[in-house]
Amino acid sequence: MKKIGILCIALFLSLNALAQENKGLDNRFYFRLGYSNPNNSFMGYGESPYQDFLSKTGGVFELGSIFMLNNLDLGDGLRLGINVDYAEVTFHYFEYDDDFEQVLFGTIQVSSKVGPSLSFSPVNRLVFDGFIKLKVPWFAIGYFSADDPDIDEEVYTGAIAFGYSAGINIRYGILMIGFDYNNSSIKMNNTEDSNDYLGNFFDLGDDSDKSKFSYYSITIGLNF
Repeated sequence: MKKIGILCIALFLSLNALAQENKGLDNRFYFRLGYSNPNNSFMGYGESPYQDFLSKTGGVFELGSIFMLNNLDLGDGLRLGINVDYAEVTFHYFEYDDDFEQVLFGTIQVSSKVGPSLSFSPVNRLVFDGFIKLKVPWFAIGYFSADDPDIDEEVYTGAIAFGYSAGINIRYGILMIGFDYNNSSIKMNNTEDSNDYLGNFFDLGDDSDKSKFSYYSITIGLNF
């Protein structure tokens, strides 16, 4: 009986140690997708004279990793890490009426992000990750089109800029939900006229300004 008691105690301690190690506070790879909502600062959307007519929507896909810095002892259930998004692809779409003509405007942006994260696991399998990241938009494209056949489509492109992202992840097991805010600005030229800049929505001033991309995202995905 004594040997059985010792064996049970050893088994209990082993399982308890395993539970402490299995909190999700190790290196994680993830992918997720979701809804992206342009805010009023997105290319001056909130200052648009067509605000009553505008509709907007967006989507996002992310592929990334969290690398835990386990050599830094911050206490039980707390880890500092590096959060890297290898690729973030966003799409935003606007629709409005201009002199009774329906105009469509869309953007696609491909970016990478990297920055510190702080992960906290209050109970086994549940982890909260807070982060702030440097954002690098590698490429962006914007295009206008209208239902009037006499109006030509216009395409604008830009490359390499800087911005930031901040937010929080909630992870339980392999399930991952993310909430974050993104802000960056990029100068975009007309593909047919390098002296024509996109600027911001309905900007009547200097259209050589950078175009501002600011939005909130909510995503869901898996982490391993």
